[in-house]
Amino acid sequence: MHQIPKHHADQFARDLLHAHLNLNEENRIGLQGVGAEKLEALFLGTHGGNAIHLHDMLDRALRGHVEFRKNYFPDDPDYLNETIQNSPAFERTMQMMKEEYDKLIAQLQESGTFFSMRSIGHMLWDTTLPGIAGYFAALLYNQNNVAAEASPVTTLMEMYVGNDLCKMLGYSVQPIGHDSTEDALPDDLITGWGHITCDGSVANLEGLWMARNLKLYPVSVRAAFQNEAVFENAQSFQVTLANGKMETLATLDDWGVLNLSIDGVLDIPKRISTEYGIEIAAINEAISHYSVQEIGYLQILQKYLPEIQESPVSICSGTRHYSWPKGAAILGIGAANMWNIPVDLKARMDISKLRQSLELCLEKKIPLMNVVAIVGTTEESAVDPLADILEIRKEYRTRGLEFALHCDAAWGGYYKTMLNSHDESKSHTFTHINESEMAALPMSEYVTNQYKVLQEADSITVDPHKSGYVPYPAGALCYRNSAMRNLVSFTAPVVYHGGVDPTVGVYGVEGSKPGAAAAAVYLSHKVIRPNVDGYGQLSGECFFNAKRLYAALVCLNITDIPFFVVPLVPIPAIQEGRSEAEVKQQYEFIRDRIVNKTNQELLEDEEAFQLFKLLGGDQTIITYLYNYYDRDGKPNSDMAKVNELNNKIYRRFSYKPYEDNTKSTELVVTSSAFSRPVDGDVLIDNLRQRLGVDTHVNAPVHFLISTIMNPWLSHTVDGSFIPQIISIIIKNVTQIAAEIESE
Repeated sequence: MHQIPKHHADQFARDLLHAHLNLNEENRIGLQGVGAEKLEALFLGTHGGNAIHLHDMLDRALRGHVEFRKNYFPDDPDYLNETIQNSPAFERTMQMMKEEYDKLIAQLQESGTFFSMRSIGHMLWDTTLPGIAGYFAALLYNQNNVAAEASPVTTLMEMYVGNDLCKMLGYSVQPIGHDSTEDALPDDLITGWGHITCDGSVANLEGLWMARNLKLYPVSVRAAFQNEAVFENAQSFQVTLANGKMETLATLDDWGVLNLSIDGVLDIPKRISTEYGIEIAAINEAISHYSVQEIGYLQILQKYLPEIQESPVSICSGTRHYSWPKGAAILGIGAANMWNIPVDLKARMDISKLRQSLELCLEKKIPLMNVVAIVGTTEESAVDPLADILEIRKEYRTRGLEFALHCDAAWGGYYKTMLNSHDESKSHTFTHINESEMAALPMSEYVTNQYKVLQEADSITVDPHKSGYVPYPAGALCYRNSAMRNLVSFTAPVVYHGGVDPTVGVYGVEGSKPGAAAAAVYLSHKVIRPNVDGYGQLSGECFFNAKRLYAALVCLNITDIPFFVVPLVPIPAIQEGRSEAEVKQQYEFIRDRIVNKTNQELLEDEEAFQLFKLLGGDQTIITYLYNYYDRDGKPNSDMAKVNELNNKIYRRFSYKPYEDNTKSTELVVTSSAFSRPVDGDVLIDNLRQRLGVDTHVNAPVHFLISTIMNPWLSHTVDGSFIPQIISIIIKNVTQIAAEIESE
């Protein structure tokens, strides 16, 4: 697409906003209001029971689009008429297209059955009807959200979605068109900003890109102050260090300039302009000659940071997504400078190890760009101790170390909706439900406490196409301070004031991007609000079902079968180091008061429900593995055979494309492996001890993953499906274990 001159794009954006705000309220894009009442109406159904409704919506979209074409200069000539359409060549072409289309439909029958009750493997389940319908409707218009002129409607939708996602995660936002909004925020208040990306990997890349540029921006400003005439009268300009002290920027040493307060850095252009009367455009032009965006990573480090001998680093837990080292490589930071922090027994970042890394940064003056806290790891759904990390950051700021904090909530971001009140009387934020309502959630107190401070992170990745149930591609990145978005563009960091952007694309990696993705998220959020009554209800059901399945799995350990289950997160009695008798007693309690009770009975049993909330991982992924008993009734002690067992179970419970078993695969799980270099000795040694193995000490530990995205797993129209899953597991694992034992 051709680049549109900036002044034309700016004028178009102003005109678009004015026209939009003058529409009747019923025709205006917006995301406040009451959402859906019945979850069952939101999906196609296990056997397509809502197909008639989806067919109707898709038909409306096509008819509406055809009318759109007919009404645009209806007297213009066409390339179709009856003669052409009745010609033999036309009919042959149409017939060939339909035949190939039928082949495509048949080929797609080999796809994974992710909609099924039996699909409990990947981070993938059914998609919402509004998500599908919204995507299809916008697809017909083929809008490109790289610029508002190429997507006047879907760019607006993306902006409203960006605000809605920010609010969902806890950030305050400036309402779009806030001049006409009663509860608009003051323009000088820090507000958030978000946008759609193709996925969480790109959002993570942008978050790291921003953190790198944020760390180096003051270096560029200092260099400009020392070399550019426009700053001749601004040499007394002072900046705020991480510890709150004020220093003169032009003479500040390298370590100091790398550790300025984040919001202070973002406020630099505005303050220079206000205090010294220099135009923002002139400031931006002068600084750009020294920016990492312009001169590159190597030159800015060598030429303008001579006192710094170490490469800048980023810190993340060992359970990080692979996109983080990939992003470090793309940005020239280097994957080796993405430091791993080992995890604890629940796969959460080990805070003591984080402290060691922060101490090393201070001792050796290693620039720290950001720390990444994961809010829902992709294989364990573990939530890093965000509240502790925030407190540690406050502590290290007093010692002169500043760093951005990014939350990778690609998986877990939507679970914040469980805490969001349905009250939308204020358009700039969501409030939390009260404490008594929180206590009734199937979420542990620990996880709840991390979500309560999520808004203190500087940037957050969240994926609507994961726990937002929207079709691919739809990731997102949200900033706490909207000025951060400019750090990855080629403009000065200034706060966003709530208008329509002439381009959303300039603030990210992607150029052309589908407006259909924004429309899908928009309509899904319009129908399913990101609060306790909407997405929060969906999320709560999945939390509940994950714990239900976990409870049923661990109770296999008190069942007369030739194998046992070792979940990553053991039952509380094991975590607390209780006696063997007490552990057995808790297993029996779980069986009698949780597994063998209906959902309603469990909810009414306060003692059982309190234990229920503590079961399993932090969110909705169950990470576990099996071992078998040998002929003497003792646990197999060979780690190689444990891995063989779990790999064979995975292959039994996974798709094999273009083989006869695609439609007969009884259960779908996925798998991965823990290793000492990535996950640390603490986690590996604990798993080995509970497995009862003593061989292959440094071997990886292969495990299985069950991801619960099905809100109805424990309460279908025919009751819970979990007992059937357990029966399938017992039958197949018993068979595979016997095969290995007999080898």
